[in-house]
Amino acid sequence: MIATAPLPLLAQRSLSPQEKAVGAEANPKLLAQYGGAMSGPAADYVTRIARRVAVQSGLSNSASDFTIALLDSPVENAFAIPGGYVYVTRQLLALMNSEGELASVLGHEIGHVAARHSAKRSSRSTIGSILAAGIGVATGSSALGQAAGYGAQLYTLSFSRTQEYEADGLGVRYIAGAGYDPYAASAMLDSLDRETRLQSAISGKSGSNVPVFARTHPNGPDRVARASQLAASLGAQPKAEGQDTAFLRSLDGLPYDDAKSGHRVAIVTASPKDTIASLSSRMVYPDHRSERFMVLNGLADDAVIQPGRLYKIIVGR
Repeated sequence: MIATAPLPLLAQRSLSPQEKAVGAEANPKLLAQYGGAMSGPAADYVTRIARRVAVQSGLSNSASDFTIALLDSPVENAFAIPGGYVYVTRQLLALMNSEGELASVLGHEIGHVAARHSAKRSSRSTIGSILAAGIGVATGSSALGQAAGYGAQLYTLSFSRTQEYEADGLGVRYIAGAGYDPYAASAMLDSLDRETRLQSAISGKSGSNVPVFARTHPNGPDRVARASQLAASLGAQPKAEGQDTAFLRSLDGLPYDDAKSGHRVAIVTASPKDTIASLSSRMVYPDHRSERFMVLNGLADDAVIQPGRLYKIIVGR
């Protein structure tokens, strides 16, 4: 059994003017670095869910005090900075399979803000590390990104595992308070873990193509198990397996991968004749189609396609 610490207390101190000023200064730079903020139904959906979760943090009773952005970025990442600024990329959104999973990612990031994790290091150096990660993304140069922030990133990874666990605990409490299934956090972490292993397999080099979120948020089976135990500690029982059709339909047409690729998410309804092979064959990629399809849809290795259910595939123009 994985040992779990008691759930952390909710934040008791509201957003300070100094934190708001730091966030307001950094926000335009982060938006520019990560492709800008998207608009439209998907962005409005993310904002609505984030604010619903954020008010559970105790940082503010006003949802409008939190600034939320869906970033137009092909990188799987989410982060938050002081002042109530929370970000998630469209690429990470596409990996999710329910509103609860989206809430869990947002709750985790809001937990970092509530626990003042960046203040315990340095708000500005943390923001600098996030910007550094984005430099490599924007230019296609991982070397440039490393030159700007490699040392800071290593420091964060070696220092922040306890902080990640604390943010997990806070996030689970927030989403439960907002009415979501707290087990959604462990489901999302499992998807991220599988995506990390898939990208490593595709690249053929362990860790060389690991999603940014996984590099900045240490993950693995132990953390997945711990998140499940955190949910159980709230007295929650896993909900019966179902499908969040409204959430999945909201992803239809969402851009995926680099904007120049023309790739997008398509939501399809399985027919009685469909199999994993038939649906994955419609994926735009030349390799690892079935593996990509299963990770994208959060399917277990022994999963069987169910007629009438919705599934995500990635298609071209």
